Amino acid sequence: MGAPLELSRRARRRKLFGLSLFWRTFLLLAVLLLGSSLGWYQLFRTLEYEPRVIENARQIASLVNLSRAALVHSDAIARVSLIKTLADQEKVRIVPHEPGDKFDLFAQNELERRISGELVARLGPDTIVATRVNNEPGLWVGFGIEGDSYWLLMERSRVGALLGGPAWLLWLATLGVASLVGAALIARLINRPLKQLSVAAAMVREGNYMRSRLDEEAMSTEVRAVNIGFNRMAEQLSKIEQDRAEMLAGISHDLRTPLARLRLETEMSVPDAEAR
Repeated sequence: MGAPLELSRRARRRKLFGLSLFWRTFLLLAVLLLGSSLGWYQLFRTLEYEPRVIENARQIASLVNLSRAALVHSDAIARVSLIKTLADQEKVRIVPHEPGDKFDLFAQNELERRISGELVARLGPDTIVATRVNNEPGLWVGFGIEGDSYWLLMERSRVGALLGGPAWLLWLATLGVASLVGAALIARLINRPLKQLSVAAAMVREGNYMRSRLDEEAMSTEVRAVNIGFNRMAEQLSKIEQDRAEMLAGISHDLRTPLARLRLETEMSVPDAEAR
């Protein structure tokens, strides 16, 4: 009882979780392609993106130092002109840091904390790096000049495009869709010869030998060899079936001829016409 029950359970499990060859190949290729894409993404992030972002942070620190030095060594009138020039040409705003300013620190993830640490290391321990001040987004760097506190505001993109932003998500989604489409095409290409072989085998099982021929000019040598072998097998089965039909027809004829002669002799041997 145990063995049949176990076989029945296995059969139900195969029926429940069984997948066709196409879907198995598709899923395996999809996992492989998506895994490779994620691996390349992480490799790019580690070897290319993060070092570039840190280098941009160093350039921002140099910009803050140059702006601070220019403001320190300029009088009040020249300072106003310098601030206006920075805003117009460099898209950099310098505004006073008020005690009541509300800000969010630039430390939402490990990379932002590294950038903040790089700026603090180059600008001094009193430096504040924020991602939003008084609900205005951007990259805010707080620094001091002769006892006065200022904010230097610049675009967030100066430190590098945010990974996970709309552009990155669009690229990743496009890459994922392209990977799935490619996996489906490859799986279909691999599954097509087996599908054709399955259809041809069904035709042979039904006795349609002439309609079961497979392509003997296939590109793949393995598929071509299988198709040629299947066609030869179908031809031999067709010949065997034809020979069997001819043999049965001959046997039937040979049986009918003696029986007809015996019946005729029997009828002729009876003298009574009514009994005959």
